[in-house]
Amino acid sequence: MAEFDWIDKYLSPIATSPDAMGLRDDVARLSGGETGATKIVTMDTLVEAIHFLPDDPLYKVGQKLARVNISDVICKGALPRQALLSVAMPASFTEENFESLCAGLGRDLEVWDIDLLGGDLVTTNGPLVLTLAVTAECLGAGPIKRSGAKPGDIVYVSGVVGAGKAGLDDARTRVESSAARHYRVPSIPGKGIADMVSRFANASIDISDGLIAEARHIGKASKVSLEIDLNTVPWFETVYSLERALELATGGDDYQTMMTIPASLEEAFSESLKRHGLSMSRIGKVVEGQDVRVFWNGENVLLSREAGYQH
Repeated sequence: MAEFDWIDKYLSPIATSPDAMGLRDDVARLSGGETGATKIVTMDTLVEAIHFLPDDPLYKVGQKLARVNISDVICKGALPRQALLSVAMPASFTEENFESLCAGLGRDLEVWDIDLLGGDLVTTNGPLVLTLAVTAECLGAGPIKRSGAKPGDIVYVSGVVGAGKAGLDDARTRVESSAARHYRVPSIPGKGIADMVSRFANASIDISDGLIAEARHIGKASKVSLEIDLNTVPWFETVYSLERALELATGGDDYQTMMTIPASLEEAFSESLKRHGLSMSRIGKVVEGQDVRVFWNGENVLLSREAGYQH
């Protein structure tokens, strides 16, 4: 079974709290505590040889660990606040290795004003395994879910798409490129994206499993269909063929934000983007129906059910 099948069959039945939000949004609400901003929490794990390459510099692995978690909360309209760290170290892991890992992680935690509160440190006979949990404060009334998309909404995506796939290919073949640098240390949207999401989005998600897979997640949660025009996607590279467009749209590891906004708010949305100095591209629309529909040169593209990264 794939990741979401395991979640649906075994974890969803025991995650019964409303704060778990059905395990559908990569974040959960935190109940209780002081009144004020709604708080959420997320957690991601990176496993050596699966989520990063064994020869990737550990300073950059530490940065990646921070950013994949930050991406999960800013796309919900929230800013990160605190973190817990778990490290499972192989026997070969040295003090120098640990110092480099912590320096990279610490650098990004400082940039994003995240306080590290504690965690766990163990040894293992397996590969290096890194887990970070991050709490965040919503800028609006609560997190923007995947389930809020409505027919008539416009679909936008931040930054560029496809750098993750292209970068993994380059990193595996030891080609040094801007794509490989993105794969090792993802370029995620800045803090301003959280404000844009909280003010304008009906639904939002970060692109970790691939553009098409994330569009499918929003459509399924919202009970609508997202129509994506591949010719309007801001690709990381010049794309000349449908085959390459699909490779880049299903490769994952982009960590950009995809959101749907009401068509009536497009003008105000565009003006706010300019004030924030942000770049987002209109790539499609939300319609009645089921599943995602993808177009290339005006023609509907037949997709497989596995159009995205599977854990």
